[in-house]
Amino acid sequence: MTTSAPVRPGIESIPREWLADQRVGLVAHPASRTADGRHSAAMLRDSGIELTALFGPEHGFFGHGGAGETLTDSRHPEWDIPIFSLYGETRAPTPAMLEMIDIVIVDLQAIACRAYTYGSTLRLLMEACATHGKTLIVADRPDPLMRSAPDGPMLEADCASFVGLIPTPFCHGMTLGELALFLREELGFDRLDLRVAPCTGLTRHLSVQQLFPTWHAPSPAIVALENALCFPMTVFFEALPMLDHARGTPLAFQCIGSTQVDLTQLVLPPLPGVLVGPCDYPDQTGQRLNGLRLQVTDPAAYRPAAAAIALLNALETLLGPDLWTSADSRPDFYTQLWGARTPAPPWPTFTIPQRLY
Repeated sequence: MTTSAPVRPGIESIPREWLADQRVGLVAHPASRTADGRHSAAMLRDSGIELTALFGPEHGFFGHGGAGETLTDSRHPEWDIPIFSLYGETRAPTPAMLEMIDIVIVDLQAIACRAYTYGSTLRLLMEACATHGKTLIVADRPDPLMRSAPDGPMLEADCASFVGLIPTPFCHGMTLGELALFLREELGFDRLDLRVAPCTGLTRHLSVQQLFPTWHAPSPAIVALENALCFPMTVFFEALPMLDHARGTPLAFQCIGSTQVDLTQLVLPPLPGVLVGPCDYPDQTGQRLNGLRLQVTDPAAYRPAAAAIALLNALETLLGPDLWTSADSRPDFYTQLWGARTPAPPWPTFTIPQRLY
């Protein structure tokens, strides 16, 4: 019996001649790890690479920042090199930052959903490297949504924000390497020296468990693979505070509940690839809520944006206008999360044009 080769992240397949005699900057976070669990920054230094600067996306290089929390620049406590925040005074590297390096490596565990901001960070890095003549290497990784078809509305230009900055469907199904190749063509970054280091052993025929035998949290709320899979379905409750989505607990994005209504009474249509059942869970304050648990059981059948629309429509039927007008609701942020003013289907068909796997 033959078995598939283990998936090894792209950081391990970067040809050493790409980095020889170059000053290297690394965009990374705690999930930037080799197959044996070493952090990518340590692996590069141990390999003799001249690592002269580090960059942290949202949540930071060390992963301590909360959602939307502004982070400042710092220095690595052991290596005495700068750690530049790409989620602070600037979201893109400045000319002064880029003067310190010749090559930028991006090694981030992403989620192929436009509202997860690492795609926005990638776009701004591509623009900056193209403008300032820096080589950009994307060290690719598997993505939790790469087995699901693209789903959801395309970005509407007047709804663009940092939670919606890439011209794709809401869920695009691409790895970060595939997304970089797509953006280079779509946005005309012809001057950019872009190189993708692919994952060895990666195909879309693998199960999500084979893609991720070990999960490393890319942000504080995505502590398990199940959080990542459910993120696109329930991220919209960030803008609708009368509803809880278990943020601040290990079940973030996997449960929905409310102190004001019993959501076990919610009437939902079938959600392909998703198992929905009643649950009783504690919110981040410890208060127990009656609600629903969402589990992605078939990633290939899963349509995250369609499932989100079905949830929101059912909630609107149950709650009426209170869903949108309760205290602290954020309708503008809701629109930004979708990246569209009219997010309901039908949506245009989108085919991944730069498939690596």
